[in-house]
Amino acid sequence: MKRWFLTLLILSLVIIAGCNKQINLFTYYGEFCNEERTSFKDVAGLRVAPKEIKWRYTHPYSDEVYFYTLDAPTIVEDTVYMGADAALNLESGKEKWRNFSQDSPFPFPFSGVVYRDKIFIVAGYPTQYLQAYDKDTGKLIWQSDCIGNPETNTTSGCPLVVNGKVYLAASNVKNYEEKMDAQPAIWVWDSNTGKVLDKIFVEPVAERFAGKYRTLFPVTTMLASDGKEIYGVTKLTNDATHRDYVFCYDTSIKKFTWFEPVEDFKEGYREKIAIDKDIIAISLVGDQWGGKEPQFFIKVYDKSAHKPLWSNITKTDREKEPVFMKSFFALRNGKLYAMTMNKRFVCFDSKTGKEIWTFEDKDWQSSWWNNLNGYGNLFIENDITATKDVVYFNVDKAIYALDAETGKLLWRKTLKGYSFNNIMPIEKGLIVTYQDNHSRYDMPQQPAVTELWK
Repeated sequence: MKRWFLTLLILSLVIIAGCNKQINLFTYYGEFCNEERTSFKDVAGLRVAPKEIKWRYTHPYSDEVYFYTLDAPTIVEDTVYMGADAALNLESGKEKWRNFSQDSPFPFPFSGVVYRDKIFIVAGYPTQYLQAYDKDTGKLIWQSDCIGNPETNTTSGCPLVVNGKVYLAASNVKNYEEKMDAQPAIWVWDSNTGKVLDKIFVEPVAERFAGKYRTLFPVTTMLASDGKEIYGVTKLTNDATHRDYVFCYDTSIKKFTWFEPVEDFKEGYREKIAIDKDIIAISLVGDQWGGKEPQFFIKVYDKSAHKPLWSNITKTDREKEPVFMKSFFALRNGKLYAMTMNKRFVCFDSKTGKEIWTFEDKDWQSSWWNNLNGYGNLFIENDITATKDVVYFNVDKAIYALDAETGKLLWRKTLKGYSFNNIMPIEKGLIVTYQDNHSRYDMPQQPAVTELWK
């Protein structure tokens, strides 16, 4: 009798523990700034130049919104999700379903997040919504109220799913238009019903000296998750002053456990954040158009202690050496990869900041390079991703593959007249998207193209 009682007690405790555990199974992200970039993140890289195009998918429409479509697709098992526009078979590129229509020709400028049977994505242009689609049919399940507008304020782009709830940094458009108050919040939705469960307002607690803080227009809060904790970097303003802040929100206790200003850097306007094991990394870009000396800033923190470990800042002369940085970087296996403002691709030790290796292409300073890209010496960095043995990045109209350990150039591929938007690695292959915007300011002449290279 005692043995049966003890067995039942143990089973009850196991069940209770399981119910209390943060459950976040089968979640796949396509967004570049999240550590769960893709379900294929442990793949072997493409160490020789691609020899064939396995399939090509031409997007049905060309529109200026594609100009902002920089985020990679989301891959789940044998399916490639192009936002929520279409689902393709990974091997053949054939459509499983599509959502393009003449009534709604605008593409999805963000990557989708696949959780269980749904795709969650920020959709719409110029008015933005959080939408949930059936991942097997592409059918719309639910849609939120308006949560952003790139013309007034926008969102963090990539939703996070924690324990069955969808988290997204957003701001109220109507409130901004009426009161000029774009106070940011982390909105929380029930993943099944789309019901808003909470709005967690993001504001510092130590420096509220002149009224409420609100975000500098537009909202630029970026998020990344690590189990039950959500980390973010945001810009907040009070009257004429503004600063960047880094924070942590614990979803289990519903409290901020970390909130502090980012020191050593002022007036960042492009923010990224990512997590790798025991570190938090952020990047900020200084004003590249108004200031004479644009800056690219990286700062790394210890995840448990929330203490800064190292930082790195690079600068350039905007008039003599114009460099356009998107603030991308990649974290993997104790390394941080980034293109710095002085045209160096650097592999840092992610805990110490020591440079392990650097890569510079001599062609970056050549007239051939300027002619290839068609707009003088403006240098544009677009995307970075790393597999277990190869790190990929693209600048302007060229994609590079480097050995992740040594920085040795494995191959380079250029496409004259086309700019690469994103890179998504699969096992010994790449899914790339490119389009024919001939300069930073031209609208695309043709629809974007996605290809699988092997």
